[in-house]
Amino acid sequence: MRLRRSPRQCPRPDGGPAYLADSKRVNANSDDGAKFGKPDNIRPLVSISFAPVGLTLDQTARLNLVNMDVANGITVSWRFIDAKGAILAQSSTTLGDRNIVSVDFKRHSDPLPLKSPVQLRAEVQLQLDILTYGVPSESLRRSLEIFNNNTGETTVYMGGGGS
Repeated sequence: MRLRRSPRQCPRPDGGPAYLADSKRVNANSDDGAKFGKPDNIRPLVSISFAPVGLTLDQTARLNLVNMDVANGITVSWRFIDAKGAILAQSSTTLGDRNIVSVDFKRHSDPLPLKSPVQLRAEVQLQLDILTYGVPSESLRRSLEIFNNNTGETTVYMGGGGS
C-alpha cells in the first residue's frame, strides 16, 4: 500500500508554503480582513505572540513588519485577539525582500452604547504567524506600537526579530 503525503507535509522546494489562500492586502478592521485571514488548513511554521496591551477608544495599535533577507518573500498572517480569545481583526500578506508593511487596528465604540456599557480600556493581543517554510523568526523584523489618534504620540512600543 502506498501512502500519500498531505501538502502540509511536503513543503515546496522554492521555500513557499505548500498551498496558500488569497493574500490580498487589507485593513485589519475591514470585513475583508476577516475573510482573508489565515486559513484553517495552513499551519504556521513559526508563531510569535506579543504581550497583551490595553487599548482605549482614542488609540490605535500598529503592527510594522519588514522582510530582512528572504529573497523569495515571507508569507505572514496576523490577528488581533481580545482577552477572551475572540478574533477582532485578521489578515495576511507576502512581503518581498526588504519590503515593509504596516497594519492598523483601531477600536470602535459599541454601535448601541445604550444597550451595553463601553469598556474604556480593552486588552488586546497580537499573534503573528510565519507561513513560509524554512524562514526563521529573525528574518522578520517586527514591532507593535500603540499611539494616540489625536496627537500621534506613541505610548507603547514592542520590537523584536531581525538583526
